[in-house]
Amino acid sequence: MPQNPGSTRILPGPTLAEQVAEQILNKILAAGMSPGEPLPSARELGEEFGVSRTVVREAVSSLVARGVIETRSGVGLRVGNVSSELVSDALSLFLRIHGGLDYQQVHEVRHLLELQVVRLACERASDEDLEEIRRTHEQMMGALATPETAAKFDVAFHRQLAVATHNPLYVVVLDSLHGVLIEARRGAVLSPSRARHAAEFHQGILDAVLRRDCAAAEQAMERHLDDVAAHWATMQKGRKGAAELSRASD
Repeated sequence: MPQNPGSTRILPGPTLAEQVAEQILNKILAAGMSPGEPLPSARELGEEFGVSRTVVREAVSSLVARGVIETRSGVGLRVGNVSSELVSDALSLFLRIHGGLDYQQVHEVRHLLELQVVRLACERASDEDLEEIRRTHEQMMGALATPETAAKFDVAFHRQLAVATHNPLYVVVLDSLHGVLIEARRGAVLSPSRARHAAEFHQGILDAVLRRDCAAAEQAMERHLDDVAAHWATMQKGRKGAAELSRASD
C-alpha cells in the first residue's frame, strides 16, 4: 500500500489498531486541532500509516468511544469534544463495576478531596459563586419533604463548591463519585429527617465559606462527612444483623 513520504509507518502487530489510534491522537494533539475540525478520511489515514482501512476503522471506533473523534454521515471524521461529563461517566462506571457500593473506600477519597475543595472554594469563590452555593442550599432546604429531590440538591451543593475552586478537575472527580453517592443516599440517607440533618451541616459549611473562614469551613465539612460515614456504617450494621436473623429463622 502506498505511503506518504516522511510519514510514520506502523509495523503490523497484535495491537495494530491501538497503535494507529495512538498515532491519530498524537496527530490531533501535535496539530493543536480543535473540536469540530475535519480529519483525513479512513483511506487517507490508511495510506499515511501504511495499514488497511479495516485497521483504521477499528482505531477510529475506539477513539469515537472515547469521544476523541466524531463521525457524521456525509461529513466524515471530525475532532470530538471530550467533555468533562465523558470523563466523569467513565470514572463513575469504573467505581460501579470495580467498587460497587463500598462506601468506606469512596469516603476515604471523598474525605481527602472535599476538604481541599471547600478550602479552595473559600479562598477563590467569586461573589457569583457564593450566590450560587447559597441558592443551591436554599433549594435543598425547600425540598426536605421530598428526600429524593433533596438528595439531588445535596449533590449540587457539593458540586458548586467544586466549581468555586475554578479548577475543573475537582468537578470531574467529584461528579464521578456522586453517581455512587446518590445510590448510597437511596440506601441509607433518604428520609426527611436525614435530609434536614445534612442541610444543617451544609448551613455550617455555607456560613463559614461566606465569612471566608477557611479553617472553619474545612472543619464543618469534616464533621459533615464523618457524620454521613457514621450513619452509613450504622445502617450497614443493621442490615447485616437483619440478614443474619433472617437466615437463622429459615
